[in-house]
Amino acid sequence: MPLHSLGLRTPSVLNTVFAAQALFLLANGVYTISCPTAAANIPDSPMTGVPEHMVQAMGITSLSIGTVYAIAIYQRNLLIMLSSLPGRLFAAFIFNRNGGGWKQVAIFETTMAFVTGAALLWDHYA
Repeated sequence: MPLHSLGLRTPSVLNTVFAAQALFLLANGVYTISCPTAAANIPDSPMTGVPEHMVQAMGITSLSIGTVYAIAIYQRNLLIMLSSLPGRLFAAFIFNRNGGGWKQVAIFETTMAFVTGAALLWDHYA
């Protein structure tokens, strides 16, 4: 049975990049929900000292965004993928402004925005 008859397609560069981000978000969500104390006590973590219920709330957000990314991959929803760019850049701005350990998160968000943007351009022009 061919893959396309199962609804599966050959992954594009963008889908691969988005899948990696979705998996990271989903894993982060599961970890922070199931182990909030451990997540809040990672050395140099921006979540150091954050109450467990807040860490779990962040985990739910990660699960939600990871789920949206996974659905966008399956649907090949370019608008969702494109809309992640300003969201990540805005998050990076806020995280950078907060300083401390959040600056590392800001660098990650900025990097992911540029990697996603490059993948969008690659798939568009390839």
